[in-house]
Amino acid sequence: MSRPLYEHTQTGWPIRIAFLTLAFGLLVLAALPDFDQMRTPPRVLAAGVGIAALFGWVWGSMTVRIQDGALCIRFGLGWPRKTVPLSDISAVEITRTSFIDGWGVHRTRRGWLYNVSGYDAVLLQLASGRNLLVGSDEPRRLKAALQRTAARA
Repeated sequence: MSRPLYEHTQTGWPIRIAFLTLAFGLLVLAALPDFDQMRTPPRVLAAGVGIAALFGWVWGSMTVRIQDGALCIRFGLGWPRKTVPLSDISAVEITRTSFIDGWGVHRTRRGWLYNVSGYDAVLLQLASGRNLLVGSDEPRRLKAALQRTAARA
């Protein structure tokens, strides 16, 4: 495996804060004096805290890497992930997503979106005719790296 030509990890603070707030809220709920009268068992709240922490960790960062002839995108613990051979990328442009496009991994009106935070993105037009949006807090550097690797090929 060769040295990455580009690598950047973006932290999704809004996602981390949201899941941390959820986990904290569940802990506060469990500590309420009237909790004994609620019908929710403590183990359910403990599971909720664990799940919120896990989701915050999984979805709280995204790493984009250009290495060994491919663009690799992966979230927190390595899932979900996407690998696109550089030879499949026909065009690259900087764009912005909207509030409606959101964050995470899902289909949008312009193609599949991989985004952890913010609205800046790079739109990849693939040889198949499909598009892929890659959210980034440094879209100019990502575009330049993709163009450099295309020029080498």
